Amino acid sequence: NQKCKLTKNIGGESEMIAQNKAKGFTIVELLIVIVIIGILAAISIVAYNGVMTKSRDSERQSDTRNIANAASAYKAQEDKWPTVDNLKTGFDTVKLSGKASSQLRATAVTSATDKASYGMTFCGTGTVTQDTATGVQVTYWNEADKKQIKINVGDGCS
Repeated sequence: NQKCKLTKNIGGESEMIAQNKAKGFTIVELLIVIVIIGILAAISIVAYNGVMTKSRDSERQSDTRNIANAASAYKAQEDKWPTVDNLKTGFDTVKLSGKASSQLRATAVTSATDKASYGMTFCGTGTVTQDTATGVQVTYWNEADKKQIKINVGDGCS
């Protein structure tokens, strides 16, 4: 896009000078915009990951409370603490979510490798069985705090 423009008048004579009028952004301006977009994207991804971790922890906490409530209801109904299998099948008073039911096991959750699981163990003294248990302890792994969380129901849990 070249246009001619009268720019000088020397001794009464006009001189025409070609002028190049390019429209658009410079490479520096474009790079600055790309860097700013990259920084905003990085901040958003970090924030999103934090929100997702908290969301999963909240779901685990809720499921753990439901497992504890189901164990307490089973104790009230059957006069003994439930096994994991009792809560997974055949007990409809308190219904566990599909995830809580499928991930429930009879050992405590103790590390991040078990973060998708829920543990339920009997409480009491000595060798504890379903008939001698004085309570149950339900555990899950909290990703945000990187630690085991315990919910005790009944007596004899530490």
